[in-house]
Amino acid sequence: MTTSAPHDPALEERTRQAWSTYRDGLTDLSGRRYDDAEAEAWDLLQDALGQIEADRAASHTGGDSPG
Repeated sequence: MTTSAPHDPALEERTRQAWSTYRDGLTDLSGRRYDDAEAEAWDLLQDALGQIEADRAASHTGGDSPG
């Protein structure tokens, strides 16, 4: 039996926003400036996506996310 997390438009929007912030922060960069910015932007994106997933899990179980 397969289960899935409930569809939450607010969490989906937060996910889109996190990816947009990542992408927009790298626009017009190249070379070393891109490499330096991308590493930091990736870490921030992973943090944001992790929090979104924690919130999704908490809403699925009915609990509060740690925070």
